[in-house]
Parts: sequence; structure tokens; C-alpha cells
Amino acid sequence: MKMIRPLLAATIAASTMSLGPVATPASAQLLPLMLLDKGFKEEAKKAKNTPGHVEWCRKQKPGFRAEWNNWRTSDGRVEYCASPFYTPPWRKNAAN
Repeated sequence: MKMIRPLLAATIAASTMSLGPVATPASAQLLPLMLLDKGFKEEAKKAKNTPGHVEWCRKQKPGFRAEWNNWRTSDGRVEYCASPFYTPPWRKNAAN
């Protein structure tokens, strides 16, 4: 009986530790998405404040949204504008 109690305590502790990562708070799960959103907003702000960028994108793509530096394609996807004046970091190596 004395041997069972430490074994039972060790089993409970191990199972509690294994459940720990599963029960993370929602904020920890949303953190990567929140950081991405913040990055997109910062880059859109830089693009909007770059002289010539908004005008160039409006001429190239009808429906360009300057506040987000993007537009919707015919299939509903979002594309970001890369102009000779400003290119978002994720588009620097992509073909225009």
C-alpha cells in the first residue's frame, strides 16, 4: 500500500503536466495571429505614407484599398500592391 501512493502521485503529476500544454489560454494561441495583424497594419501604414505609392497602385489596380495596401481579385483573394516606390517585405522576392 505504501508503494502504491507514491506511484499514484507520480502518475497524477505526469498526467497533469501532459495536459498543461493542451489547456493554454486563448491569448497564447492567438498571439501569432495578433503579431501578424500588427505587422500587416504597420506595413500598410508605411505604404500609405510613401509618396507616389498609392497613386501608382490606384492606376494599376482598380479597387485598390490604400488603408490596407491591397485589393480583392475576381476569385475573392487578397493581393498586396508592390510599386516602384514601396514593396512589402513579403513581396520583395516575388515576381510582380
